[in-house]
Amino acid sequence: MDITLNKLFGLYLKDLKRRNKKTIDETKRFYDKDVRRTLGRKKIKEIKRLDVLNLFNKITDRAPDVANRCLSIINAVLNLAIENELLEHNVCNIKRNRETERKRYYSHDELKRIFDALKEKEKNPRNQASVSFIKLLIYTGCRVSEIRKATWGDLKDNMITLQEHKTDDKDDARVIHLNSQAMTVINKLERKKDHVRILGISTPKRLWYSIRKTTGCSDLRLHDLRHSFATMALSTKKISLPEIGNLLGHKDIKSTARYTHVMLHTSVKNAKDVGNEIFNSIN
Repeated sequence: MDITLNKLFGLYLKDLKRRNKKTIDETKRFYDKDVRRTLGRKKIKEIKRLDVLNLFNKITDRAPDVANRCLSIINAVLNLAIENELLEHNVCNIKRNRETERKRYYSHDELKRIFDALKEKEKNPRNQASVSFIKLLIYTGCRVSEIRKATWGDLKDNMITLQEHKTDDKDDARVIHLNSQAMTVINKLERKKDHVRILGISTPKRLWYSIRKTTGCSDLRLHDLRHSFATMALSTKKISLPEIGNLLGHKDIKSTARYTHVMLHTSVKNAKDVGNEIFNSIN
């Protein structure tokens, strides 16, 4: 049976959906951008290791981490072919790029410039959804996908509750706690029926690219707003690392551990403050 990589990828997505995997949207986004129009059109039996390597190197020149994601997706799709006896061996035996953890957070000055730009952009009514989207990312630390999926029916008592799985088990829910600033953003929007998404757009990227250009924050991604939320929250010394993990929706504390550098900085300052208190008490 001759089958293209694109066709097999469709079956792979159905398998992910059946297993309730939460990475479906991200997987499809990576595949559609870099694989679908290249290797995707080839029949799986015609794909050579060199074909995969050439694509991998091309993506690596732009974004090494994205190249790794795409290679992992192709590898998983071809493994599915092997499991279903459509292919004898996988040609994705390629060494991944070494990834360094990205640590990009906005500064107070950058945040001020971003809000000045948002204030200017919201003068145009057509920008309301995108401006609101970006503000909610800043105020809540949510993932883009979480804001995108949220419906009016998910909103209750200053919380957005997203069922991450098909079950109604509340333990599986992602609860987003909305502070007063986030609620102010939402209250300015027109309330619609429960099944309608709160913002009605999939991403504010177009407006965000414009804001990055005007503010000089060309390397600041939307996801960096999430990192910045966590860093700023920890720096207040009022919220613990586990509490930050809860606000961010982390299931594993290891995911939150990346922000320990803030705690270390705060601990050093606290140690100095305690030392000064002791010194002052005896003098």
